[in-house]
Amino acid sequence: MTFLIDSIQISMARSALRKRRADFYQDLAAALEDRVSIFTVLKGFEARARRRDPSTAKMYLAMMKAMQKDGLAQALRPVISPTELIMLDAIQNSGDATLAKGLFFMADMCAKLDQMSRVMRKAVAYPLGLLVVFSALLIGFSVYAVPVIETLLPVEKWPPIGQSMYAVAYVVRHYGLWIVGAVVILLVAFMRSLSRWQGPVRRVLDKYPPYNVYRSYTGAMLIVSLSSLMRTGVSLRGSLERAMKFSSPWLRWHLRETLRALSSGNATQFGSAFRTGFLNADMEDRVQEASERRDPVAAFVKIGVGSIDRIARSVEGAASKLNNVLIVLGGIGLAAMIMAFFATVQSVSSGVRPT
Repeated sequence: MTFLIDSIQISMARSALRKRRADFYQDLAAALEDRVSIFTVLKGFEARARRRDPSTAKMYLAMMKAMQKDGLAQALRPVISPTELIMLDAIQNSGDATLAKGLFFMADMCAKLDQMSRVMRKAVAYPLGLLVVFSALLIGFSVYAVPVIETLLPVEKWPPIGQSMYAVAYVVRHYGLWIVGAVVILLVAFMRSLSRWQGPVRRVLDKYPPYNVYRSYTGAMLIVSLSSLMRTGVSLRGSLERAMKFSSPWLRWHLRETLRALSSGNATQFGSAFRTGFLNADMEDRVQEASERRDPVAAFVKIGVGSIDRIARSVEGAASKLNNVLIVLGGIGLAAMIMAFFATVQSVSSGVRPT
C-alpha cells in the first residue's frame, strides 16, 4: 500500500513538473553556468521540497537515483517529451558549457512545443465532447421520446424518416451497452495503433484524418529533434540513430527506411530519404530544398530551429481539418434526428396516414 501511495504521489509531482519544465531547464542551465553540478541542484530542490511538499521530495529522490545510475536523460524520461529527451540524451555528456546552452535552448523551445501539444489535445477533445453530447441526446431520445410517440401512433404509420429513427432507437435500446463496449474497444485500439501500426495500409491512412494529424505532429517533432541535435554538431545519421532510441514503433519503422535510403543513395542529397510517409507534403518539400542547398546541414537545422512556429501552424491546420470533418458528421446526424422527430410528431398531431 505504501508503494502504491508513493507511486501516485510521485506521478502527481511529475505532472506538476512537466507543466513548469521550462523554468526547471532554466534553473539547471543557470546552475551549470555558475559551476554548480546538476546533482547538487536536485539535492537542494529535494531538501526544500521535504519541508513544503513531501511528494515532490520523493520525486527528486527518485530522479537523483536514476541520474546516478543512467544519466540525466533517463532521470527526466517520465517528465519530458520524446523531442526533449532525444536532445538531452545527445548533449548530457558534452560538458557543462554545452549542456547549459542546450538546456537554455530547450527552455525556449518548450513554449512552442507545448503550443503544438495543446493543438493536438484540442483536436481530440472537441470532437470527443461533441460525440458525447450527441450520444447523450440520442440515448435520451431513444429511451424517452420514441416510446411515447409509439403509444400515440403505430410505427407502421410513421413517415419513412421516422421509421428510420425508430430503427436506430430500437438498436440503441436493445444493443446500446454492446455498442458502447465496441466503441470503447475501437477507441483503445485506435489510440494504440497510432504509435504502433505499420505497413502499407497504415501508409495510406496516414494521408487522411485522423491519422494525418498524428503524422503531422510526430513528423514535426522529429524534425525539431533532428535540427536540435545537428545544431550541436551531431551528424544527420547520428541524429536519426539517436532518435530511434526514444521513438515509437511507427516512427522507428520510418526511421529505418530513412537510414536505408541514406545508405544506398548520395548522403548529401538526403531529401528523398525522408519521403517515407512520416512527413506531410510541405515538410517533405522543405527537407528536399534543404538537401539541395550549398550547406545542406545548416539549411536542415534552420527548418526545425528557426521554423517551429510554421510547423505549429501545419499541425494546427491538420487538426482543424479533423475538427471540421467530425463537426460535419455530427451535424448531419443531429439534423437527421431532429427532422425525423418533427416529421413523426407532425404525423401524430395531424392524424394523417403517411404515404
